[in-house]
Amino acid sequence: MTVTAPKLTLERKLLCEYDLIISLDEVGRGALAGPVAVGAAVMDAA
Repeated sequence: MTVTAPKLTLERKLLCEYDLIISLDEVGRGALAGPVAVGAAVMDAA
């Protein structure tokens, strides 16, 4: 597997048009099969 450095290209493009970007990610087997954990990150243009 090739390791690629993270880039903020999409985020910078979106911040030119919007004041905030909210990203969500979840992990788990789903609400029907067990607990689910959700994380959120908020970025602003500042």
